[in-house]
Amino acid sequence: MRLTEDKVRRIAERLHDELAERGLLAYRDQPGQRPSDGRALRVKAIYDAIVADLKIEEEIDAEVERILATYSREIKGTERDILFRKHKEEVARKRGYIL
Repeated sequence: MRLTEDKVRRIAERLHDELAERGLLAYRDQPGQRPSDGRALRVKAIYDAIVADLKIEEEIDAEVERILATYSREIKGTERDILFRKHKEEVARKRGYIL
């Protein structure tokens, strides 16, 4: 994963807090539940969604690396970057994943 777990957690917390501040989160805390417990569960759900998304992108990157490895010659520099991006967009589109 490109981001550490700590960074993803902080992103999830900031995203939650920003959405809550703007009134874009609709939720109800369970009866008898402390508000901080509900926040922790919502942040965990956001964290899990971010991690799942990053794992999908890692799988796509690995598939693109396999595709590039099949080329008959070694690809370097800008050409590799362009081909990587092109194949990544194609693989993502085939999987129904939006980059």
